[in-house]
Amino acid sequence: MSTDPVSEYAAIAGRIWAGAAAAGFRGSDPYDGLNSRLLAPLLGRSRLLRLAVIQGVKRSPVDVRPLLRIPAGLNAKGLALMLHGAAVWPDAGDGDGRRAWLADALLATASLPDGRPAFGDRSVAPGLAARVRDGRVEMPARLGWGYDFPWQSRAFLQPAHFPTVVATSFVVDALAAVGDDAVLEPVARFVETDLRRHEDADGLCFSYSPGDDTRVYNASLFGARILAQAAALGGPDAPARREAARRAVDWVVSRQRDDGSWVYGEAAHWGWIDNLHTGFNLETIDRLATLLGDDRWEGALRRGLDFYRRALFLDDGTPRYYTTSLYPLDPHSFAQGALTFLSLRRLQPDAVAFADRILSRGIEELWDERRGGFRFQKHRRHTQTAVHLRWSQAWMFRALCARLALHREGVSSP
Repeated sequence: MSTDPVSEYAAIAGRIWAGAAAAGFRGSDPYDGLNSRLLAPLLGRSRLLRLAVIQGVKRSPVDVRPLLRIPAGLNAKGLALMLHGAAVWPDAGDGDGRRAWLADALLATASLPDGRPAFGDRSVAPGLAARVRDGRVEMPARLGWGYDFPWQSRAFLQPAHFPTVVATSFVVDALAAVGDDAVLEPVARFVETDLRRHEDADGLCFSYSPGDDTRVYNASLFGARILAQAAALGGPDAPARREAARRAVDWVVSRQRDDGSWVYGEAAHWGWIDNLHTGFNLETIDRLATLLGDDRWEGALRRGLDFYRRALFLDDGTPRYYTTSLYPLDPHSFAQGALTFLSLRRLQPDAVAFADRILSRGIEELWDERRGGFRFQKHRRHTQTAVHLRWSQAWMFRALCARLALHREGVSSP
């Protein structure tokens, strides 16, 4: 790591912002294979073909997107991460103009629960966010956000722009970071009305989207967080929203294993334990505890964070992708690892220093100085050099900005 890591973080965050802004915040994504204009006539025929295309494009050692005519996309989650980073570390941006454009773009990419555009035709209209906030544009009763590409999972096909609770939660956070909570009420109604619920004696679990019945732990927690954020604004629905959020956290905590870990979700094919989603669980439970003023999950957080560090990181800060495998080294894991330890720093005295180790290793392993971007993945024997806007750039930008914001507040490594 540089002898002055904070200066290095600031320089890299600035490079990421400048490159993303120059590209209009458009870029590739690991999972955008079904946006292929070349293969489009074939993709409706077979679930297995769709899975093969997504995984083939994602895993290819060379970037085949130009060959398959996959255009650069405008991804709501990527936009949200960039906006959130620039909100907490404004020095990375170039004034309010581009941050205002990002807010407009987020509103333009919003969807109704059935996937139709919530505002116009998804074109980015200058001043849209301000007009929505001021009531000059009608707010839908319910809305959310999805990805700008369709994707096929083992369980279901998700159309492009069809809203998911995960993408929606990141947009809500980003808009809140710039002082805009106008979407919270319709988004909370989306969670309450359109997501499916599983309920049992342990609590409740929200589905990933309106179109599935999956029980994915981090996704359900994001739904709970949205309800808790909306409840913090008050109103007649606040008590019920707080109670639903508490029950959703209780349900996920009841699934925590004795060693502090969580598998990805409640299905036979989701039995793995990975770095990224463990970090999501910990950071989101901690955030919910703060929003709800409830310390009942503190023990679970301590066990989970201890497991996270012990089983999913090397001592030098390098994240393991799974408990069973170090590779691939992935910028998303580096970013979420740093964000998790920064957020839960009260639980470990050297958490900020460990976050610095994580960021340092991410820069050493994956930063491409010539291109000003983080490579997608480093495998044991090869590196995928594609630089993805959401997965690589936006996530690392968000993590670097979080660390820079703490430094500005006087929080440094011991």
